[in-house]
This record gives sequence, structure tokens and C-alpha cells, in this order.
Amino acid sequence: MLQRSKPHLAALLIIVVAMISVLLGNGCRKRVRPGEGENEIKLAAEPDRYSATIVRTIEDGRGRAPSIIREFRSGEQRREEWTEQGHHLDLIWRPDLGKSYLLDLDLNVFVEISLNDANQSSHDQPQLHDRGSADSSIGLVQAVDRALDDAPSPDRVETRELLPAQIGDHVCNVYEQRATFPDGHIEITRTFRASDLGGLALRIESESEPASVRVITERRDVSLDLAPDTFTVPANFKKVDKLER
Repeated sequence: MLQRSKPHLAALLIIVVAMISVLLGNGCRKRVRPGEGENEIKLAAEPDRYSATIVRTIEDGRGRAPSIIREFRSGEQRREEWTEQGHHLDLIWRPDLGKSYLLDLDLNVFVEISLNDANQSSHDQPQLHDRGSADSSIGLVQAVDRALDDAPSPDRVETRELLPAQIGDHVCNVYEQRATFPDGHIEITRTFRASDLGGLALRIESESEPASVRVITERRDVSLDLAPDTFTVPANFKKVDKLER
């Protein structure tokens, strides 16, 4: 539930959830340092420009509804669209301008966030629960990044190429990575990369042994064409200090 006393905080949590969903959709859950795999396979790079719908399904016996995000990419520019508590929200990420924009597509308003100020503030006070400003979003992303870096490294990583698979109209090269950790559990990630889309991952399956949860991340409705104004705030949107919920 959104906290009325901290409207910025609620909006930032939505931003971070969207950003992390996209980041995790591009790779496995655990980081593997270069050179750790016994059978390293050089994977194709993803296209620099595309749009897609990310559908993430968690299979844990609870019958959870999938989460859905629409993503757009052009170089370092990013855009994500999603629905939160009945509101259609949009995040435009413009590192070339040093800014990001959080839009409410129902109310035609947006909040402007300075990435430079956010980065500086995150060094001084990076914990989200102690802050109520937009600067905290970068601090949390950096905190997540550090947490991943500090996660236990696998003792052994094996990567192999499986037989190609068909996803829709795309023939995908399939790669399986098995990471064995010190406590004995194994994390398995299968990535399906479309050869006609520059190696874009159309499906990622993540699970562990012993089995408990299986996460499936899919990219659907992929297009390599983007409208010229994809990463621009519409002219009829009004700038506000915060999004009222």
C-alpha cells in the first residue's frame, strides 16, 4: 500500500521495481565473473535499438499472476511502461541529459529527476528508508548492485550450448549455465537468443536444484522500429514536484 506521508518514496519503489525487472530480464540471477566458466561460450550482443514486452512468471505453486512491463531501448536511452494500482506509469531514462522522467499517463503529469544530483546524494546517504526525495532511487539501485557483487560466488560454472529452439517466428540459440555454489545448491539458467534479432534474449528460464522456484522471463512483441519521440516527454504533460496517488 502506498504511504501518503511519503509520496516520493512510493514512486521510487515503482521506479526501482521496473528497472530491476528489466535488468534481471537480461541475464541470470547470480553474477559470474569472467573466466569462471569451464566451457565459456561467447554470446551474441543484443540489438542497440528495439522495443518489447517483458513478461515475468514465477512458478512456486502459488499461482501468481505474471508481471508485465513494456520496454524500449536506443543506446543508453531506456523507457519502461507498466501499471501500478490502476495507474499507467512510464519511466524515461536519459543519461545523455543527466535526467530521468517519471510520468503518470492517466493524469498527463511528470516528475523530473536529476541523475547527477541523485548520484551525489547516494554517496552521502544511500539508504532508501532514510530519504523521501527522488535522489534515493539511484542509491537503491547502487545498493542492489553492491548486494549482487557481495553474493557468494559459485565454486564451478559450466556453460554449454543446447539444440536450437523455435520461439514464435524466431530460431533461437539456447545456452545453459549451471553454477554450483559452496552450500551444494545449483542454479540453472537457460537463455534463448534469437539469431535474427542480434542475439536478443527472448526467453530466460531460471531454477535451482533442489527445485523450489522457477522464474520464466519472456520478451514478446519485439520490434526494431521506434518512434522518434519515444524518449521524449509529451508536450502536453505538466511538470510537478511529485505524483499524487
